[in-house]
Amino acid sequence: MLGVVFFLSSCSSGKMLTSSVAYQSIRTTFRQPDMSAHKIPDNAEIILAYTITPNGNLSVGVINNTQEIMVIDQTMSFFINNGRSVSYYDPTIKSRTVTDLSSETQGVSVNVGAIGNAFGIGGRLGGLLNGINLGSSGTTGTSIQNTTVTADQPRISIGPKGSSTMSKTFKIDGVGKSSLKQAGTVVTCNKDNSYCKFSVSISYSLDGGNSFKKITTDFYANSKIVIPVNPRGMVNETLRSLFATKTDALNENLWILHFNTNVPNAHDCMVRGFLYDYQ
Repeated sequence: MLGVVFFLSSCSSGKMLTSSVAYQSIRTTFRQPDMSAHKIPDNAEIILAYTITPNGNLSVGVINNTQEIMVIDQTMSFFINNGRSVSYYDPTIKSRTVTDLSSETQGVSVNVGAIGNAFGIGGRLGGLLNGINLGSSGTTGTSIQNTTVTADQPRISIGPKGSSTMSKTFKIDGVGKSSLKQAGTVVTCNKDNSYCKFSVSISYSLDGGNSFKKITTDFYANSKIVIPVNPRGMVNETLRSLFATKTDALNENLWILHFNTNVPNAHDCMVRGFLYDYQ
């Protein structure tokens, strides 16, 4: 049983204030395998593990469960969200240039008295000149430019029983902190009427790229709850109200819990769990 304890309080003006507590859960359209019981069959060729960042970016880990070299074709692998399909392969070649500049200053001084003596200046004026130095300096510099060129690979290979991560993450529309701001929202839905549906389709080969198989994983958001904190700032009471609204909140395979505060870049969000697929 998973337990979560929060020590939160509302503070006076000028300090951290929490306006609402929000929750969101994501499911696959099929029942998740019980990883603790090792329910993924031994003859599965490919195993995929999905996770989502607090900002709603989807990452995909790939396990080659065979004794062969697995080839992932990124040109035939896609992220699909709200009907928009984006390939994992990006043909754009990107470059980044960094310039390092190093400089050194050298100085030299000449006593004016020496100049005065050269011109035959004596007496009190010559004595004053002997106490004055004129300086000059020069700066030399070296500029070095380092350019990094990044090019995506159409295909990537994973060794036998090895693992890797797909080269890109994609932002899921309607998932993450930015979508959990509207207080008073309580949404529960199924795969047919969900407000957010997305998919990942990956093409892989076990014969050196001569033929490819496809595995497609379909996801949907099955809940979104945003409960405002009352004017007295009872954050813990709000959290209890959220868990009373969704009693199985901590039993979801992947969920996001977010506290809307007035502190920028605060650690106000947590994500727990993974989603799996295999073939």
